Amino acid sequence: MKPDKIQLELLLQIVAQTAGFTPRTPTDFVNLASTIESSTGRTIGISTLKRLWGYIKDQTGTTYATLSLLSRYVGYSDWDSFCNFASALVDNADSGFSMESIVESRLLDVGAKVSLSLGNNKHCTIVKTDIPDKFEIVSSENIKLKAGDTIRVACMAIGRPFYATDCRRGNNPLGNYSGAQSEGIIEILTDKDQSKK
Repeated sequence: MKPDKIQLELLLQIVAQTAGFTPRTPTDFVNLASTIESSTGRTIGISTLKRLWGYIKDQTGTTYATLSLLSRYVGYSDWDSFCNFASALVDNADSGFSMESIVESRLLDVGAKVSLSLGNNKHCTIVKTDIPDKFEIVSSENIKLKAGDTIRVACMAIGRPFYATDCRRGNNPLGNYSGAQSEGIIEILTDKDQSKK
């Protein structure tokens, strides 16, 4: 199977963010395979991971099962579910984002707070944990996520829906979350932005 290149690249980026590192060495691939197995209970071949990240040249593509396993690792039920999420991000790619309107989770410091306006008096404030893409909800208004919930977010962008994976309330998994579907995120304020006010 030859997956869509953009969707595959997004999946690999989110896998790396979830793992906390981008695999570049043989040891990294061993560690990533172990991390995926610990999280999902399923094994994935080290050579498969090396092919996906281009460490080994390969023209054969990959299997749906492999893509689904990686999708489950980042909080989706299977490859199709991840593709639905990815399609929403890459549709209208010519919409004119500037780098200032995108916040990448991996670039935020641990403890950084991000306030989001999601429209119609819907707001939430999240704080980054010590896991690269994991946040805790500090406060929320008129959304289904509540203070104390934890979520995983790869990036947030003005004008795009708010997507979170691996949402949890205590030990209870809630699944994935999407908000601001119609107008997208209206405003994103990080600690740096808020200190200017």
